Amino acid sequence: MALKRRIDVLIVGAGPVGMTAALALAKQGRVELEIVDEAEARAGLSYALALHPSTLAILSDLGVADRLIAQGNRIERIAIYDGRERKVEMRVADLGGAFPYVLVLPQSAIEDALLEALEKHKVRVKWNHRLRHLDAGGEDSVLCQVDQLGKESAGYGVSKVESVVERSFERKVSFLIGADGHGSLVRRQLEIERHSIDGPGVFATFELTTSPNPSNEMRITFTAGTRNVWWPLPGERARMSFEIEEEQDTALSARRKSRLPSFVPWRSRQLDSGRLNELVATRMPWLAPPSGELMWSVAARFERALVERFGRGRAWLAGDAAHLAFPFGVHSMNAGIHEACDLASRIGRVLAGERAADSLEEYGRMRTAEWRTRLGFDGELVVAPSADPWVRERARAIVESLPVMGSDAERLVQPLGITLARPA
Repeated sequence: MALKRRIDVLIVGAGPVGMTAALALAKQGRVELEIVDEAEARAGLSYALALHPSTLAILSDLGVADRLIAQGNRIERIAIYDGRERKVEMRVADLGGAFPYVLVLPQSAIEDALLEALEKHKVRVKWNHRLRHLDAGGEDSVLCQVDQLGKESAGYGVSKVESVVERSFERKVSFLIGADGHGSLVRRQLEIERHSIDGPGVFATFELTTSPNPSNEMRITFTAGTRNVWWPLPGERARMSFEIEEEQDTALSARRKSRLPSFVPWRSRQLDSGRLNELVATRMPWLAPPSGELMWSVAARFERALVERFGRGRAWLAGDAAHLAFPFGVHSMNAGIHEACDLASRIGRVLAGERAADSLEEYGRMRTAEWRTRLGFDGELVVAPSADPWVRERARAIVESLPVMGSDAERLVQPLGITLARPA
């Protein structure tokens, strides 16, 4: 299907962030939009797996939360261990509100729910469409070049399939939203720098069939200077993530979402059951040796990083395109969903003539300040003199690992004597 010459909004990237932006715009009822993604279909396996309470409230307003809640596993408690010793317990249930829990489920389920909701608004993702170039220099539009991709067999002796450009389109859009992930072409085309903090970390992730007990508790374990997280998943599965040294014999995966279905086993050769048992014994000594089938294992490098600005003019970023975080607290996707909804609301007001286009600069300032504080570029955590010395030593790592943000995080850590820094 050919793309139209001019529309109100083009969204690049059809993950949870891009589709949330599309749905929020579609529900306004007066916005002509399209969403493109160079992949063939939505994600199968991915790192993101949890929705924060505040994110569930947003998805409820968009009409998709009920379906997700029916499929997910509710985390009502967070336990923090020092090796075998249980040091801290936090009750997410005590936060109250409409969603007093963290919801755990595969990212593929989140994307399926958003896709179905978009279909009801007659918005369909244009898969196999790639943004090639953008020019954001116009006063009232962004000029985009989009390629429609196809597949072509290639290779001699060993056959392989390569992507080829079947058609190209040049078009003007009133606004462009870049939700195209950590390698964002939109960010690079806008020539926006991204700055890292503290260097990258390597994380090994394993997913296996099991009967998690307890099923409503997430566990974080600090061992020998590392963080390690255990998640009970729906469908009698569990996921474990370990912070590891970058080893010469461990192949690192590129940080891209697998398109394999989540039930298809996909395992790193180096991260086998033996390696999992070794890591569990040394990092999670409170857990019995895993006995289920290992379904997924991968090692990937993550970093904490932030763009110098979230966009300019009529082209703006949301989600991993703008920021990166370590994966334990699933902050980047959840914050990205908040950003997508906020950005869609602001763009809608501009298109309705209620605000000027330069009002979007406020979005950029607010989100930059939030993430500078969250990642530790600005401000410092305050830990009370009466706080447990063990907590004091690990305060930032604890906050960074919790699957909550903002006021919810403040309320959970306050009994520990931790006060969060506030955005400038």
